[in-house]
Amino acid sequence: MRILHTEASTGWGGQEMRILREAVGMRELGHSVMIAADPEGSLLLRSEKEGLRTIPVRFTRRRFLSIVLFFKGLIEREGIDVVNTHSSKDSWLVLPAARIAGNRPLAVRTRHLSTPVGTNLLSRFLYNSLPHFVITTGEAIREQMIRVNRFDPEKIVSIPTGVDTETFDPGAGHDDLREELGLPPHTPLVGAVSVIRSWKGLDYLVRAMPLILREVPGARCVIAGEGPYRKALERTIEASAAADMVYLLGHREDTAALFHSFDVVVHPSYANEGVPQTLLQAMAMKKPVVATDLAPLKEVVIDGETGILVPSRDPGGIARAVIRLLGDRELAAQLGERGRKLVASSYSYPQMLQRVSTLYAEAREGV
Repeated sequence: MRILHTEASTGWGGQEMRILREAVGMRELGHSVMIAADPEGSLLLRSEKEGLRTIPVRFTRRRFLSIVLFFKGLIEREGIDVVNTHSSKDSWLVLPAARIAGNRPLAVRTRHLSTPVGTNLLSRFLYNSLPHFVITTGEAIREQMIRVNRFDPEKIVSIPTGVDTETFDPGAGHDDLREELGLPPHTPLVGAVSVIRSWKGLDYLVRAMPLILREVPGARCVIAGEGPYRKALERTIEASAAADMVYLLGHREDTAALFHSFDVVVHPSYANEGVPQTLLQAMAMKKPVVATDLAPLKEVVIDGETGILVPSRDPGGIARAVIRLLGDRELAAQLGERGRKLVASSYSYPQMLQRVSTLYAEAREGV
């Protein structure tokens, strides 16, 4: 198949990572993949480095007609079989082009976040009429769109982002972050890997650290990531009684090595999540995870089985869960083992690619 992905976002987070990983994987399965993205965005540059064919486009709605006609021509000229859009802006501009293109490609809208979709007529047109199918990155998002928005359930499919279990292999050799940070070899590390946004809840992890240190004085907190909320998070760290015990690393590419070093992984989001890639990656590394009780997170974090759930925006709850796991290594190991098994059985990278490829192929027959 000839597949076109579009993305108007200029950031680099789980959504953009999913697009790139899926594109590379589908190419490895023998499909031809193109990515149209903003020239100032990270996705375009990273796609070029992966050897994918890229198209720089500024998705500006005031140029609606010219952009729609551009993509209509591109889709027809390249014989595109599947068009997959990922953000609101590019969806409004590219899905119409796909629907009027003479070669009639499959039109897909991927919904990555659990942010509520509007209940107005425009939102209904964007999700229920323009695309042939909507892919969500979690079952909770799918159920929300069906229950709240009353979208056609036959047109919405949940395909969570898959984890490369060979990259995220707890048995592989990984560097220890403690050495880099100049910490003693057995320092308890509580970690988070995330784009730094307000709703990621990382400030609640910082606020939990003084409580954790009362019971585990040698513990340290490590947060890896970048994002628009970084300055605010830095202020929270500076105001904390545990400021010297929190390390803000910035963006890191060595995610598997980070998880290898962490004793407990915390995912404290309070809104908007799909099924987060970093949460699944930590579980693939057999790490015990503490996550908030958002519906999408509860798809993979089964309290007491594959992790520990805590209320959102609750530093005390985070602290109690972390203290429990640091003090009970047997429980931590059991949660980690079960987490790895869940990822390997239901959330692996090859499984994601197979589900996407099957959907594309079967849906194309009905277009």
